[in-house]
Amino acid sequence: MIAEIELEALRGNLQACRRRVPVGTSLCPAVKADAYGHGVAHVLPVLAGAGVRRVAVANLDEALALRGLGWTGGIQCFGPMLSTDSEHEQRQRALAAVAGDIALTIQSLPEAQVLSAAAAHIGRPARAEIKVDTGMGRMGLLPENAAGVAQTVQGCAGVLLEGIYTHLATADEPDLTFAHEQLTAFAWLREHLREKIPHVAFHAANSAAIFRLPEAHLDRVRPGLALYGYWTGPEDERPPDLRPSLRVVSRLTAVRALPAGHAVGYGRSFITPAPCVIGIVPIGYADGYRRLLGNQAVMTLESRRGLPRHIVPVVGRVSMDQTAVDLSHAGEARPGDRIVVIDNDPSAAHSVEALAHTLATIPYEVTCLLGQRVRRVAV
Repeated sequence: MIAEIELEALRGNLQACRRRVPVGTSLCPAVKADAYGHGVAHVLPVLAGAGVRRVAVANLDEALALRGLGWTGGIQCFGPMLSTDSEHEQRQRALAAVAGDIALTIQSLPEAQVLSAAAAHIGRPARAEIKVDTGMGRMGLLPENAAGVAQTVQGCAGVLLEGIYTHLATADEPDLTFAHEQLTAFAWLREHLREKIPHVAFHAANSAAIFRLPEAHLDRVRPGLALYGYWTGPEDERPPDLRPSLRVVSRLTAVRALPAGHAVGYGRSFITPAPCVIGIVPIGYADGYRRLLGNQAVMTLESRRGLPRHIVPVVGRVSMDQTAVDLSHAGEARPGDRIVVIDNDPSAAHSVEALAHTLATIPYEVTCLLGQRVRRVAV
C-alpha cells in the first residue's frame, strides 16, 4: 500500500494560501500529526524550498522529531507546555525545548519561570508563545488576564516572547458571527499590547480564516488542512486553487469467482446476489481504512494492461488487514492489478472529503488515521 504525496499540489496549495494574505503576513504551516498523515519528511523540504521559515506542531516530541529530520527553521508547539506533574520532567522538557530552539506555548507565570531557569542553565533564550482563549474553551488565558501575564513574561530573564495567538472555533461554519466576536476580543488585546510589546507576532487565522476572514490575517497565518488541499468550509466558497495532495493506491492480492448466495466477510453482511467476481485489497482498519466503509465506499480498478478504469464497490465488512471489492462489472481483472483506494480527484466518490462525508466525520480524520503500513511516497 502506498500513499502518493503529490509535491506539486503541496506547492500550489501553499501559494494559494500566500496569495490570500498581505505581503507582510508570514505563513506558519501546521505539520502536526505527521503532516496530517501525509508524511512530514516529504512535506518539510517543500516548505523549506518555498521559503517557509516557521512551522507548528502539537507537542515537544513532534518538534524534536523535526529537528531530527534536519529542519532548522522556527518551530512552535501548540500544546500545553507542562504535560506532567513531575517537576523533574518539567525541567527536562524545558531544557530540551531551549536546546532545540523550540517555542513552547505557556499559559501561566510558573511555566515562564521554568523556561527562564532552563534558559539560564543552557545559556540561550527560551522561546515562548502565549495562547489566548477567546472562545474555543480548550486552553489558554482569558483576554482580560492575558495582557498582564504577557507583560510579566516579557520581563522574565532569558524568555523571548515571540507570539500571542488564539484559535477560531467556527471559521469554517456558514455563520461567522462567533468568529467575528472572537476576533474582536483578540483585537482588543492586540491594541492593548501593541506598543508595550512591539516585536510580538499576533496570529489567529487557521485554513478557513485565511480564505474567509481577511481581518484575521494579522502578523502570521497558520495553514493546516488547506496546505494539503482539503476544505471544510461552505461548498460554494471552496477555493478553486486548492488541490488534494494525497492518493492511496494498492494492488489486488486475489481475484475469486464466487457463486450466488455466497457470503463475503465477517458477519455475512454481504451475500452475492448472483455469481460474482470478488477482489481482495490488502488494506483494512489497521491501516486507517475504517470498518464503517464496508458496503458503503468504492475504489477504482486501474488495469496494468491499459483497460478502462472501473469504479468498484466495497462489499462486506472491512477487516483488519483486507477489504473486498466487487469486480463483476469491471471486465478482466487479475491479482496485481492496481487499485485506487483514496482518490486525489476532489469530485471522486472516494476522495478524502467524500469518505469523510460517508463516515460522518472530517477530512482531518481520514488522512491522520492512515497507518504506518501505508508507505508515504513523494511523487
